[in-house]
Amino acid sequence: MIVLDSIQILSAVQRSLETHVLPELHDDFARVQVLSALKALAEVSDRLERGDPSQRSNDIIEAEVRALADAVRSSSPDFAAGLDAALAAVPHGDAPRDRGRQLGEALWGLVSGSEDPAAAQLLALLQAEALRTMSEDNAWMCPEAIASLT
Repeated sequence: MIVLDSIQILSAVQRSLETHVLPELHDDFARVQVLSALKALAEVSDRLERGDPSQRSNDIIEAEVRALADAVRSSSPDFAAGLDAALAAVPHGDAPRDRGRQLGEALWGLVSGSEDPAAAQLLALLQAEALRTMSEDNAWMCPEAIASLT
């Protein structure tokens, strides 16, 4: 018996679709469906290998917010305390997407309700992470499928 892990199985299915199925398809809709399936398989493989992208984003935000709180603690002690409180208030046991939403809401409350110069730093941090996340998510877009909608 051959034993493969999940990533190897997904890779084998991807290779089979790319090598044997896709070249034989002449119907545009069927080709788009296979291309979309290939993207989905690649995304699942990535998640199995690297973990949930929401968890990665949460970890980045939390680390950067802690660093920001430490950096502004002497110049903006109230804002630093707000950052600490926001991090402490978000439950750690929630699913990564729920945790990310709660973390975003807590931190956005600090950005939108403050004139403190550190609020601009927090906003820049949140915007940079949003751009990084969008860039990472773009890898899983299937332009052929999007184009087929027009």
